[in-house]
Amino acid sequence: MAAGWLRRLFAQGSRPESQHDAAARDEAAAAAVTLVSDDPLSSLLSHAKLTLGMQLRAKGITNPKVLHAMLDEVPRERFVIGSMVDRSYEDVTLPIGSGQTISRPYIVALMTQLLEPDSTKTVLEIGTGCGYQAAVLSKLFSHVYSIERHSDLAETAEERLRQLDYTNVSVHFGDGFLGLPDLAPFDAIILTAVPRTVPNALLNQLAIGGRLVMPLELENGDQFLMRYTNSKAGLFEERLLQVRFVPMIQGLPSRNGAQATEISHDSTPIESPKVDSII
Repeated sequence: MAAGWLRRLFAQGSRPESQHDAAARDEAAAAAVTLVSDDPLSSLLSHAKLTLGMQLRAKGITNPKVLHAMLDEVPRERFVIGSMVDRSYEDVTLPIGSGQTISRPYIVALMTQLLEPDSTKTVLEIGTGCGYQAAVLSKLFSHVYSIERHSDLAETAEERLRQLDYTNVSVHFGDGFLGLPDLAPFDAIILTAVPRTVPNALLNQLAIGGRLVMPLELENGDQFLMRYTNSKAGLFEERLLQVRFVPMIQGLPSRNGAQATEISHDSTPIESPKVDSII
């Protein structure tokens, strides 16, 4: 049945085929059928992508470029640990090591869409992790600058991105609270871990008209996804939805694995986010 479908597909709009063409067509059809039947993981992931695409659209992800990047251009299965590959396109958070996670696809898509990506703009990512978010951003921005405080994650992500030919991503080992002032301003900034305050250093590195998308943890422990837009009239703040992220830690891990101090004096404390609009 599959071979017949493939034959009809090959035949559409084609010139009359020779005996050689027919033989080549049948060989290609047979190879395609064998590939589908002999590679259950590939079939599983393809089906999961279709399901995820429908889920994302149903949840309000409407930017076609974001959907194309996530479903067609960036292989999420290359960014998860081996035991989790079969769950790559489930809409769930997955562990990646060092106490870090890869965000669920919906959150990746939503935060990316909220940045209003532009292929002529630059973006700063805080928290490289496995490199997946950076890979998605690389398809939508001219250049991605990404900071990771865990040296092992930074090295692994950099190598993975190099192998997959994401040439417009620069991975930097450092403290995300500080940003990259020498490369600022950035047209967009995204945080993939949650601080308890909004770092002033990052706000100062946001270009006029730029957007900062980040989770924020309140004093009561609730976390909300926020978007800050830097305009000539001031900073416009939006509170979106409740989320759950790993904590954003200030400084670099010590050699014995202890975490550095979390709260920076160079931050804007926000006890109860002012809401100008709720999306």
